[in-house]
Amino acid sequence: MININSKVLFVWLLLISVSAKAGDLDSKALWLPKSNVFPSLLFDTQEARTGGSLYGFRANDRWQNRGFGNFSVGFRRNIIRWHDQTAKQRELGFELAVNTQFIFEKPFELFQVNLFSVDFKVGLHYQWQLNNNIRLRARIYHVSSHLGDDFIYRYFITHFLDNPRIFEVIDLSAAYQLNHLLFYANLGLIPHSAYERKPLIVQAGTQWESAVKGKNWLKWLAGFDVRAEQESAFHPGLHLGAGLRLGMPDAMPFTVMIDYYAGYIPHSLFDRANIQWVGASLLFHPF
Repeated sequence: MININSKVLFVWLLLISVSAKAGDLDSKALWLPKSNVFPSLLFDTQEARTGGSLYGFRANDRWQNRGFGNFSVGFRRNIIRWHDQTAKQRELGFELAVNTQFIFEKPFELFQVNLFSVDFKVGLHYQWQLNNNIRLRARIYHVSSHLGDDFIYRYFITHFLDNPRIFEVIDLSAAYQLNHLLFYANLGLIPHSAYERKPLIVQAGTQWESAVKGKNWLKWLAGFDVRAEQESAFHPGLHLGAGLRLGMPDAMPFTVMIDYYAGYIPHSLFDRANIQWVGASLLFHPF
């Protein structure tokens, strides 16, 4: 385990080492760049972004007479970017996200909306370009899940529940761009958790994008993401989908897609609830 003081020290050492490295290079600095060196992982359920999804879902071996909604407010924002004479870029920034889940009871009859869960994420990232095809990202971030008031009242929860989803993560991601295909992988470590938790997280995925009839502002999109944690015996969570991206790459495009998920629920403290969902999502990065 790592205590709070050690984590603060780690962050400061990271910032100092990045600044020192940048100072050693014949580099130019750009403050508050609008784009990101590391690509947006559209099928990563933990990505910091803004948007909403509506799903039908299956649990306890049957499809439920309920709807499930996930609404997120989040973003990745870089503070400073450096680039040297070879045009290789490095940047330091942060990410914030609030993921809110709702359950719609009997959507075609009663249509009662219940706040189910709220997840918070805050972290720092350091992203850099290795060459024209490979981008890397190192992060440290905090995650916490909390039950919604509606869910607590509806199920008469009168005591504190164990919450295994309060922890910190240090991870390293790599992304490789090959023409229209993006391949990525991530290895994470949980150094500290509010409850005893096994430390390893692994993740991999692929995204494909192709312009519609040569229109760069409109692209077909498809892909998948697989994430597994040692805590759940590496039981995979699979998220896949297909749709369209609208907007130029440097203008924070919108993504509209049909998507499917199968595995342990990616948000909420009930992280051993095995579910499936299928529906539609609208996603974008506001910054």
